[in-house]
Amino acid sequence: MDKNTQESKAVATTEHDESIDATFTETPQANSTTSQEAKPASSGGGVSWGFLFNLVFILLLLFATATGGFYLYQELTQQQEKTVALAKQLQQGLDDPRTRITHLEQQQRTSENQFDQKLAQLQAKQNEVQDQVNKLAQRNPNHWMAEEAKYLVRMAGNKLWLEKDPQTALSLLEAADDRIETMKDPSLTPIRKALARDMSDVAAIKSTDVAGTVLSLDTIIERLPKLKVNRSESKINARDDSLQVTESIDDWQTNLAKSWQALIEEFVIIRKRTTDPAPLLAPDQQWYLVENIRNKLLQAQLALFRQDQVNYRQSVTLARKWIFQYFALDDNKTEQTLAALDALATLEIQSPTIEQFAATPLLQQLVSNGSLIKARETSL
Repeated sequence: MDKNTQESKAVATTEHDESIDATFTETPQANSTTSQEAKPASSGGGVSWGFLFNLVFILLLLFATATGGFYLYQELTQQQEKTVALAKQLQQGLDDPRTRITHLEQQQRTSENQFDQKLAQLQAKQNEVQDQVNKLAQRNPNHWMAEEAKYLVRMAGNKLWLEKDPQTALSLLEAADDRIETMKDPSLTPIRKALARDMSDVAAIKSTDVAGTVLSLDTIIERLPKLKVNRSESKINARDDSLQVTESIDDWQTNLAKSWQALIEEFVIIRKRTTDPAPLLAPDQQWYLVENIRNKLLQAQLALFRQDQVNYRQSVTLARKWIFQYFALDDNKTEQTLAALDALATLEIQSPTIEQFAATPLLQQLVSNGSLIKARETSL
């Protein structure tokens, strides 16, 4: 479009120049003739048609050039805006991968640092384990016997404090002392002294046969429904034989007096009781009585397991009182039950006062270090 406009302008200028040159190169005669001819023309219109045509053509050409330039300017502006937008998108498309790559690099560095830290920790733990293995390999084989003695002492503590069984605890302590003696190491004498002290303290505890006592209470509970309840049968005095009427006619006066006396005694009857009055118990209340006594005996068992001396004796005493009060005392089963409850009521429950065995810390030193620390200090 620019080339066409330039060529049109060049053609117009050349034509215009040629027309001007042609006018100036004419002879004077031509000028005289043209002046003569122009006079009537000027007198008619004043401007030639060629000039008007050239002027209109130039104006149209200028308008077309301006319009084309304006359109070209708009196109160039739009193309420039599109180019800028594309450049921005391209730059943004380039920046996003860079940002992601930078973020991934940071994450990778962080993961590498964490991995290095964990690897260092694992190596440190591995070194510690290896050191322990080396120590175990260098230790005396008697170390395993020390471990066994430590385990036996721990089991003795469980038997004493959890199961309330001092006899078994004493046996376990004796077995631990045998293991230490088998090691034949004079430096372990403090451990044997501590074990001897622990065995003496455990032996001083008065053992209570908890299992046997519980079984005895279970036997009494099973025997309760078979006991004979006291029905409070009163013993009425026998009728006086002196008031019997004879069959002899000669004794009619005596018989009349006896009959009168018997008639008077029928109105008012006085009976004498030689024993203490027993409480009356309805047959349908026997089940409640048996269940209450059973409940008290179960409470006695629970108090026995809890080493509760007071509640144990209270429960056994109250159960014996109810049996003595409401059951037949002349029955053999009732007598045996009362005797068993009397024996159980005298049971003494003694809780162990030992909080920790004296040999426990010494055995821990022996297992951890291979020997006693005090023995090392005295040898130095």
